[in-house]
Amino acid sequence: MTDAPPRRIGLPWYSREDYPRIRAMMTDRHNLASTYEAWLASAVNNELVGQQAGLRIERIMIEPDVFATWCEEQGLEPDSKARTTYATEICARISA
Repeated sequence: MTDAPPRRIGLPWYSREDYPRIRAMMTDRHNLASTYEAWLASAVNNELVGQQAGLRIERIMIEPDVFATWCEEQGLEPDSKARTTYATEICARISA
């Protein structure tokens, strides 16, 4: 048995208001649910599965303008890899 703290994972999160804009800006929008409600149901399920696996899940809010600027600065297309990288980076910052 270990006393190590649970591993923290950043989970990309969107507000209802921003979701249509987020989805429209993504190059892989086909990978995102067509409605906020469908995305939210899937995200909550993923969060629960992670928690049940012993992970500490951090919801990382992705705001369209901030994320677009970050992608540009990083030279990344706004897609699932960028969303995951962004969430991981922000999670690491708030964990430090």
